[in-house]
Amino acid sequence: MKNNDPIPGFNPDAGAPILVAEAAEWTANYRKEALTEAEAAGRKRINAYYFGNKLLDEIKNQEGCVGLRFYMGLKKSKADLTEADESQILVVGVDKNGHDIVPRLGANGEAMYDDGIVGDMTSKCPSVCDPGSTLN
Repeated sequence: MKNNDPIPGFNPDAGAPILVAEAAEWTANYRKEALTEAEAAGRKRINAYYFGNKLLDEIKNQEGCVGLRFYMGLKKSKADLTEADESQILVVGVDKNGHDIVPRLGANGEAMYDDGIVGDMTSKCPSVCDPGSTLN
């Protein structure tokens, strides 16, 4: 597969609404899970991430963007251990072939998506949560 070839199985229209009751059950299941070894050692468990429309619109409005992909990441603690490791979520635009819109080389070695955006800097729950939500 070349860098520009469609990714097998990619569906640019993936995703669909689900019932709020099912979503509430899933988020409750997550919150009830035993802490991971890393969380027991001090890593904060994140229940939700918030992105504002300004950033999401900027990513969605990139040329060729058909949707968004969210990556899980891990910000490692500083060497002096003043901060615990912290889970992160990153967002990028995706083109019609399923490729992330991030700087990359095309099939012929040409530069593509030089201005591709990777979004982070979310608000996290906890501590910025909606106490009235059935998902919290």
